[in-house]
Amino acid sequence: MKLFFAGLATTAAIVGAAAVPAQAASPATTQAAPADAVKALKAQLLPGKSVKIDQLSSITVDFSVDDQAMQVQVNTRTNGTLAFGKGKVAAADLRIRMSSRQGTEPPYRVVAEGRNAYVTNPGIVKALPAGRSWIGSRTGERENAILHMGVTPADLKFMLDNSSEVATGEYQGTATLAAYRHDKSAGEGNVEFHLYFDKNNLLSRAVVDSTSSSDGDAYRQMAFHTDTKYSGWGAKAKITAPASGKVVNEKKLTPKTRRAVIKAGYPETGPF
Repeated sequence: MKLFFAGLATTAAIVGAAAVPAQAASPATTQAAPADAVKALKAQLLPGKSVKIDQLSSITVDFSVDDQAMQVQVNTRTNGTLAFGKGKVAAADLRIRMSSRQGTEPPYRVVAEGRNAYVTNPGIVKALPAGRSWIGSRTGERENAILHMGVTPADLKFMLDNSSEVATGEYQGTATLAAYRHDKSAGEGNVEFHLYFDKNNLLSRAVVDSTSSSDGDAYRQMAFHTDTKYSGWGAKAKITAPASGKVVNEKKLTPKTRRAVIKAGYPETGPF
């Protein structure tokens, strides 16, 4: 079942951060985007600075098995710190908990930097050889997906350019999935985003919702939701990888140890 949940998350990533269709603001009523918000975000993306995030996300998939309608929903709570490099997120230290109707998985901590990720929790420590407390893995992709949790200046500018102000410091808008992802092959769908800013024009909350339909056999409808709160912009933070002597490479886990750490909460398909 955990492998199936991981597959759903992967499917969601492929579909993209689509959202529940909503009535788009017409060009005539769309107000000018606060350019200072993009400028304010760029000013935070410097080595030594950080932001704390608290994110609630869910994916709900409706599908059929032998002509019987079924639904699976997976909820994820992620909180921790994103540390910046020049113009980007350079490292992350996060706590992650997943739950579904079948129950709640043991939470785990993940530290990410570069293309690497390191995972631990008390159960994992107990399952690993003495003296080792982290499982390390390296993504085969060019970029580390864990470091893409924050909103980039380009993302923010796009959303603001397609939003209207609904209250002081609060913007709401929509776009097509293809435009949002800058990819004409992204498929049919609309994206709705709701942005909140503090008195310093820094993003304090971003909400994105989506529904997507499929003509294939994988699923009938998928709904994806994220609600991310940001706080502590500019705080000093230094996130470093665990000492090599504390890490076991995921590829070197024995079958017995792999079964034990997965039972303890390690993601069955890895942290990416």
